[in-house]
Amino acid sequence: MKAFIQRKNFLFWASIIFTGFFSIWAVISPKGMTATLWNLLGQYNLHFSWFTMPMPVILLLISLYLAFGKYGKIKLGKPDDQPEMSTFAWIGTLFTAGIGIGIVNFGVAEPLVHYLQSPVGISAGISPAQAAENGIKYSMFIWGLPAWAIYTMAGLVIGYFAYYKGKKFLPGEPIAAGFSDKPWAANVAVFANIVAAGAAALTIAAHIAIGIFQIQNAVKSVSGIDIASTTGSIVLLIIMFFIYTFAAILPIQKGMGTLGKLNTIVAVILMIYVFMITNSTMIMRLVTENIRHAFLDVFPVAFTTFPFSDQTWFGSWPNTIMIWWFSWTPFLGIFIARISKGRTIRQIVLMSILVPTFFLIFWFSVFAGNGFWNTFFGDGRIIHFIANNPENVYLSFIMVLKELPGFAVTGPIFLLLVVIFLATTTTSGMISLSIITSNGPENAPKNRVIIWSILATMIAFSNIITGTLDGVKAVGVIIGIPFMLFVFLSISGMFRQMRLDYSKNLLTQANENQKAVDKLADGKKE
Repeated sequence: MKAFIQRKNFLFWASIIFTGFFSIWAVISPKGMTATLWNLLGQYNLHFSWFTMPMPVILLLISLYLAFGKYGKIKLGKPDDQPEMSTFAWIGTLFTAGIGIGIVNFGVAEPLVHYLQSPVGISAGISPAQAAENGIKYSMFIWGLPAWAIYTMAGLVIGYFAYYKGKKFLPGEPIAAGFSDKPWAANVAVFANIVAAGAAALTIAAHIAIGIFQIQNAVKSVSGIDIASTTGSIVLLIIMFFIYTFAAILPIQKGMGTLGKLNTIVAVILMIYVFMITNSTMIMRLVTENIRHAFLDVFPVAFTTFPFSDQTWFGSWPNTIMIWWFSWTPFLGIFIARISKGRTIRQIVLMSILVPTFFLIFWFSVFAGNGFWNTFFGDGRIIHFIANNPENVYLSFIMVLKELPGFAVTGPIFLLLVVIFLATTTTSGMISLSIITSNGPENAPKNRVIIWSILATMIAFSNIITGTLDGVKAVGVIIGIPFMLFVFLSISGMFRQMRLDYSKNLLTQANENQKAVDKLADGKKE
């Protein structure tokens, strides 16, 4: 059995079977699959929602300990390894791969949903102004420091074992290597790898399908042309397929590096433009408030579980999205590790957690702020749309743009942003998925990238045509539950290995070698 599992293509075929099972189930019985999986998630949230919210904060504390403790100066790689990307390209790639099209889908909708539905919203009799502030507070928790702590730790554990210990780029490798003295570790690692690859394929496919819906809506809003047909979906899928496949087979600093920089530039341009043409004073007040929410309200929100309130909102929004973040850790962890070679643990923690969080503070202030402005001082169309169309809340972002002057400018920028966001996140997913199913090489084999691009695009097409997107999303969320355990096992394995390396003076020697390399580099500059 062990020899069979260790075969070169075992992970590839096991992942194909896993992905195929859920894909076929979604097509044959979409309602049955969706109901079954969401019911399982509901049972988890009913009994363990108290457990989910504090977990990312624990990861945040661990990441800060690593950054500012004795391990902070450890470089992922050899002492003379240099980063493959510029800092700007690296941050842009980290950000767009980790959040992607989500900030477009929910940059307006999420705070307004919390405003409407939460136990601290207007449905509970809270004043509208306070309910709005609470809505943004929960959005900053969900999208801010805790989310990026999850991704960062997932990347660090894989990067430490891959670049410092010479292990494979596999989600289960930190478990197998960190607990090599335990008989169960190898089997758990194999299970984690299979589930990771299957989850990645299905999650990416769902992401592609949602992106296609956004592009279709953006095209109709900007040009008046309706391409929400089967033919239109096929054409868009083919165009996007060539974009993200081509980017994935290029060297990572060219493909993903270029997309990451472009994505960041376009997002910043749109945000600055909207800031300049709207109530900038209101937005800056929100920025000030959101800094407090993002940094000071993390612990109060994480440990507020509403034990005497209806749990529907708490389970379906904060808890489910946190689990969804964990379901992205298998491939995002590999991707973050892969692009962070040559950087220290301290650099990775500080840059990959703080920079995206500050960006999102401004993003939600600008776009959700204008959503609330329309609610309180405008015609209220956006909040009424969200209240009456819970399945299509992602359309609220472009509704904000259409309410503002200058849609002839912001509309095309929005369309470009959606396309690039979709391409960037899908590219990172294809790279990671190909690495996992090729048994963990540093670089994704091009033929495997093409195969998975084709398969994910086909699954996305079947989701669009058959209306099975909810079922596939449910698979992604459900798989996030065991990955909460896998992430903590991986971190425990990393600390076991770090303590062992430290006791053997390996980490101290690595730091001395790094100082020597830095001194030599400084001498050359002089």
